[in-house]
Amino acid sequence: MTKVLAVLRTVYLIFIVGYTVWAMPVFVKMPNTFDELYSRCSVSTSRIEGAAWLAIAWIAFETVVGWLLARGKRSRPGEVAASGAAPAPPAPRA
Repeated sequence: MTKVLAVLRTVYLIFIVGYTVWAMPVFVKMPNTFDELYSRCSVSTSRIEGAAWLAIAWIAFETVVGWLLARGKRSRPGEVAASGAAPAPPAPRA
């Protein structure tokens, strides 16, 4: 599951970086009027704002998935007592 999340994270990060670069205002030719400048910047600002919200959504998604994965790996309190065996000691380090 963690490998799937790592691949998904990589693909998403490539997408969000590409989207952000696409949304950035690149002025090949300077605008002639203030209205033209304002319209270019307002469109770019709304696209960059969308990229920021996508990034926030991704952080929330990873937080929830990580919380669920960590919560599911914990052993139940009664499981160790029911088996009667002590946990194995860690392997010695060289």
